[in-house]
Amino acid sequence: MPDIYAHSGDAAMRMDNETTWAGARDAATAETINTAIAKLNSSVKAAVNAGGDQYDCYRYFAAFDTSGITVKPESATLKLYGFTYTDAQIVVIKVNSGATGDSSTDYVAADFNQTSSTAYSSEITSWTSEAYNEITLNDTALTDMASLDEFKIAVIDHDYDFNNQTPPNGSTRRTGWYHVDEAGTSKDPLVSYVAGSASGLTYSQSEAADLVGDDYTINSFKSGSLSNQYDRDPEQVPFSLGVRGPRHLRGRTTSYTVTLGGKEKK
Repeated sequence: MPDIYAHSGDAAMRMDNETTWAGARDAATAETINTAIAKLNSSVKAAVNAGGDQYDCYRYFAAFDTSGITVKPESATLKLYGFTYTDAQIVVIKVNSGATGDSSTDYVAADFNQTSSTAYSSEITSWTSEAYNEITLNDTALTDMASLDEFKIAVIDHDYDFNNQTPPNGSTRRTGWYHVDEAGTSKDPLVSYVAGSASGLTYSQSEAADLVGDDYTINSFKSGSLSNQYDRDPEQVPFSLGVRGPRHLRGRTTSYTVTLGGKEKK
């Protein structure tokens, strides 16, 4: 199971003491950003004071180099090593491609609003300190891991930030973990995945109508040109591969095998 570690420019971004939840959640630029920190007890936080006039919204951003993945993985897991607070109700989401941060560039405060509405996981409702918490990534994440060279994620509060619901007065949710700047790599954020297998050739019924005639004439040889033959009586279907069409194949007693550049066998 290959592992991909987060780039060292992972970031904890914070909005503190905003007078409204919208002012905290929808800010264009983070008030505070930490890109060189070993661990936080509040990597993600959604909170408001008892008076309902001081709101906090914290988000975590990371990026992974997935340029080496060309086939959709069978499965993948984001692993975060828990620290201190465990009030988890979080979700992994996609970060927009326009964010500055990637697998070789640090995130910047202006990336705070580059979160998307695309979930890469289900809601996480339990958390463990001093151990890896394994978050299963969904099919959307697996597809993006194969199609994108830069796999950018954010971890945010689920109920209040992702769903954009104002936290009730006097509430605090926060969850912490170790970041890349922790010494060594034994507690670093990483994605583990099971490599997928390349699919074989598929043949398109929609293309075949003018490529395979009713008399079994193969008018063109290419991927996608043979599917009509599978719909015919198998006893009536000889195959001839390796030469350019058209090639007329008739009858049930004769079958052709043709190779380019070879001598006819007597």
